[in-house]
Amino acid sequence: MKLTVANVDFSYNSHPVLSDVSFSLDRGQVMCVLGVNGAGKSTLLKCLNRILTPHRGSVLVDGDDLLRMSQNNVARRVGYVPQRHPETRLSVFEAVLMGRKPHIRWSLGAEDYALVEDIITQMGISDLAMRSVSDLSGGELQKVIIARALAQSPAVLLLDEPTSNLDLKNQLEVMELICRIVETQNLSAVVAIHDLNIALRFADRFVFLKEQSVHAVSTREDLDSEMIWQVYGVRVALREFAGHTVVVPM
Repeated sequence: MKLTVANVDFSYNSHPVLSDVSFSLDRGQVMCVLGVNGAGKSTLLKCLNRILTPHRGSVLVDGDDLLRMSQNNVARRVGYVPQRHPETRLSVFEAVLMGRKPHIRWSLGAEDYALVEDIITQMGISDLAMRSVSDLSGGELQKVIIARALAQSPAVLLLDEPTSNLDLKNQLEVMELICRIVETQNLSAVVAIHDLNIALRFADRFVFLKEQSVHAVSTREDLDSEMIWQVYGVRVALREFAGHTVVVPM
């Protein structure tokens, strides 16, 4: 059971942004999408979520092609955490409850409320449940948005720069939370991110985008400094420190 992306193309007004993008990811794994600014990371996540419709290719979740589904059925399989979140006066509980929308036919049931309560507890935000989303800190808000995506009961989580604008403590907490969710709920997570050291610390696999295409797909063990040079044009060394591989610019 996995996420399989095959031969995906996308253009904005005849300007190619993604060309022949292919990769796969098993359940229980985190993949980081890496590349320079403008490489197409955010566009790729939007194509995987059907916010944008690829001009070619397929996106399979456990063998079902998302590109042939209604948006509602896509939302039952894929939870999306965007870079920017619209302002809302909803309480945290109400905001997370919105994630149940793809599963609701007539009205919310007791099982919907129970699921949301459980997710809020798992995310460690029970003390925030009745607070307004507009009053939250950046780290608290990011946890709420991830909780809302989890309320969709997805097989795949897509997260666009989930650590941006967070301090170091909150960056680590959010990424640790994502990894724990992926492991305990047997999900696949695709994370678009800029920080190579955060990616190296938490991801199982990496897909590097360069000039609209996949330059390389790598595991942590296969990643080398030459690959980073080819994608970013920066010479680096990879060093082991406190049990983690870190990227050191030369």
